[in-house]
Amino acid sequence: EAQGLLGKNILGSGYDLDLFVQPGGGAYICGEETALLESLEGKRGNPRNKPPFPAVKGVWQCPTVVNNVESIAATSWIVNNGGDAYAAIGVGRSTGTKLISASGHIKKPGVYEIPLGITVEEFIYSDEWCGGIRDGHKLKAVVAGGSSVPILSAEMILNTVDGEKRLMTYESLSDGGFATGTMLGSGGFIVMDETTCIVHNTLTFARFYHHESCGQCSPCREGTGWMDKVIYRIEHGNGRKEDIDLLVDVAKKIEGNTICPLGDAAAWPVAAAIRHFRDEFEWHIEHPELAIQPGAVYMRPGASWA
Repeated sequence: EAQGLLGKNILGSGYDLDLFVQPGGGAYICGEETALLESLEGKRGNPRNKPPFPAVKGVWQCPTVVNNVESIAATSWIVNNGGDAYAAIGVGRSTGTKLISASGHIKKPGVYEIPLGITVEEFIYSDEWCGGIRDGHKLKAVVAGGSSVPILSAEMILNTVDGEKRLMTYESLSDGGFATGTMLGSGGFIVMDETTCIVHNTLTFARFYHHESCGQCSPCREGTGWMDKVIYRIEHGNGRKEDIDLLVDVAKKIEGNTICPLGDAAAWPVAAAIRHFRDEFEWHIEHPELAIQPGAVYMRPGASWA
């Protein structure tokens, strides 16, 4: 503001712009735009029914545009270089770049700005990006777009059902639908090697969504709790054979029946984990004597889920 870049008559342009930073409570649900608006108004961060959409009635019932920070960050490059130049990056409808937060069992975790269209294999194994799987281990599974998207096995994440190399694009990752595909989503790219227990991983995600549900919608409020408890008992040696199908049924009952997408986000990872790694859930139920004990090292020496 002291340099004339904010406030009244910016750089003599006649354009006024004020910027205010509003601290929030840090709740995950406030990533949903209408819950964010409720929070800005000093209310509990519960999502609103839509319509009306924020562009019609937003904060304090005024038209409001809600943008992701990543979108705003790209605008300066587009203004300086033009929309056509930005659209020339990437392939198909997935144009431009994407910030990918890579974590897990890789040599080079970090946040990478990638051109959309490189192969998943290149992103995981290239020294320019993740640098490959940690020494002595092999790829088992990947969550490509944040904890809410379906997990895929190594074979599925690297190649489509048609045998083509899967690309880091919205279209390629979703190829095959949820039966064999996933989503790029937020770009939270989690890589797992063969030491990963999918049941434990799924419990981690389920517990997170149970904790972060605002509780406004019954399917989400109750369903996330049920999934958390059922997966917990499977992991801890108290699972029943019918629990696996029960989880699938609960996930179906949540999906599409909530005001905001958090319900879907909770259901999809559970359903996908069972779809692609059902044998691990069955193994936990069939071997209760090997269940995790509080405070114990989970993987037995030399054990592998491969």
